[in-house]
Amino acid sequence: MVDGESLENEPAIQDRVLVEAEIQGRPVSFRAVTVRVCETELWLGLASPDRRLETIHPNQAVRLTIARSGAALLGRSEFLRSLGGSKSRVFAVDRPALLERVQRRGYVRYPIDLPIRVRHVDPATWEPLGKTATTMTKNLSPGGLLFVSDATVSVGDDLDLILPLSGGDRVSMSGVVKRLGRGLDAGEPEANGQPDHSEVAVKFTRITTLDQDRIVRLILLTEHRRREAAMREPRLPAFEPPAATPTH
Repeated sequence: MVDGESLENEPAIQDRVLVEAEIQGRPVSFRAVTVRVCETELWLGLASPDRRLETIHPNQAVRLTIARSGAALLGRSEFLRSLGGSKSRVFAVDRPALLERVQRRGYVRYPIDLPIRVRHVDPATWEPLGKTATTMTKNLSPGGLLFVSDATVSVGDDLDLILPLSGGDRVSMSGVVKRLGRGLDAGEPEANGQPDHSEVAVKFTRITTLDQDRIVRLILLTEHRRREAAMREPRLPAFEPPAATPTH
């Protein structure tokens, strides 16, 4: 007998899947749906044809993020072949031997500096209000983020947020301001006369499951790169205090 948790950790028909690969050295992503689950393969389909799919070579490495309620399944795979008459819509990938389950409940925000575009919106119509500002995040999770701003922002404000990714891709979401804090010690203005900055904590109120999965993937990739960079840094020799000079 197979328990429910085991089934939740296995791919299934109609799963929403984010497929990430590299084409000519640039990262690309495809939003697909599982149309068939085989013993060694997954058949995936796009909502509409994408010609970029035709440039992926057999056995090329891809990353899969499978949406789950309150979690995501992450795994490494390989592109196998196109299926059917269209080479840009339905395709097969290797079924991952291991899918890592990542919980999205009780999100832990990860310290990360990324550019982000922010603007106010009308919560009733979602029409933009005012100009778009570009600033930097201080931390990020699939459920919210913290950014620094010198604009007028109040608790309860509704915001439209765009997080640019590599390759011209982006993640779009909406959120509500839950908390404000001072970005500078004691709230003093900067020495150059510019206004002090506020730290703005935002909880996402509108974001797709796949975009949450992409944020998870971005956090994991950033942490992996940080660890690799730390391992490459030369280690300084241990400090040894000078020998004591004997006194007579």
